[in-house]
Amino acid sequence: MPSEKRRIQERERQLKEAAKRSTSLQGWLRKSQPADEEQPQASRHSENVDQEEAHRADNLIKALNQKHESMQRLLEEDIDGHRKIEEKPIAVVEKQDEDKPGKIEQPGNKGKELFPESALFQNWDGENFSEAEQKEAQALFVKYGYNAFLSDRLPLNRSLPDTRDSRCLMKTYPKDLASIGVVLIYLDDALSILKRAIRSIIDRTPKSLLKEIILVDDHSTNDDLEQDFDMYIKTIEDQNPGLLMTRVRHSEQLGLTTARISGWKAATADVVAIFDAHIEVHDLWAEPLLMQIKGDRRLIVSPVFDRVNYYDLEVVEYITASYGFDWALCCTYESFRPEWYKLDDPSLPGK
Repeated sequence: MPSEKRRIQERERQLKEAAKRSTSLQGWLRKSQPADEEQPQASRHSENVDQEEAHRADNLIKALNQKHESMQRLLEEDIDGHRKIEEKPIAVVEKQDEDKPGKIEQPGNKGKELFPESALFQNWDGENFSEAEQKEAQALFVKYGYNAFLSDRLPLNRSLPDTRDSRCLMKTYPKDLASIGVVLIYLDDALSILKRAIRSIIDRTPKSLLKEIILVDDHSTNDDLEQDFDMYIKTIEDQNPGLLMTRVRHSEQLGLTTARISGWKAATADVVAIFDAHIEVHDLWAEPLLMQIKGDRRLIVSPVFDRVNYYDLEVVEYITASYGFDWALCCTYESFRPEWYKLDDPSLPGK
């Protein structure tokens, strides 16, 4: 994964490309508007039609401008958030197997910095580790794109900062909510990442609601995702006899969309939540979503996804926004409708 600087540059590049596309579209729209001198013999009916077309074109241009202003504001907030990340001393923890926290040791100067240009060590202090540890951490980072070295040393049931609005803590939910099945998609992810996602879902979802976890493997080739992962799933099944654990394995890599469809087809719960496998959930993550579906079963709902830093795995509160894609299939963050902001209550669902 790219460094924070590169992430910011990429978002700026996306915004500039979107602006260029919009400018071209605006120019085309303006050229498409009929000029008065080109149609001296037009009837009153055709003039009315032309005026309607010009009015629609103007409205489209205004909508594009509003979208760019929204994207610019969100980009600036995103950049400010990256720049405000505090530098914290990193503690070294011994690798552990399951839920027990690793033994924390105070870092010290154990070796010279071997990878000063690495996106990992530019954000994570490599001078506190031995040369062997730096080499292992860098090799895992190159392999996975995130700090798997640290992930292997964090407890699977680690606590997370509560990023919810304080008013969320005051809400209550009915007991008769629909059952939920969680689909996790993975392709050669680190084993500890998958274990932590599963434990997070089990520990922070009421047993009365969580019916199943469906694991969709889009043709992974890592050795530890075979026997080692199978043994872990068997342990989970023994510890949670009422929970259905379903495995779906593709015989070839079919891509994210097809993997999600495979998980959805395998699900038997009333509601299906589809996530990438490198996630962790908060307490009461499922109830607000199920409550909205209880009110209208036709809804497709989404939580707010906070960011987990790829370099130190800390959770950073992210902006509340709608998620979408532009024509280049780049992820975008859109503002909610104006009436949501007037309510001044982030605990309410937005759209």
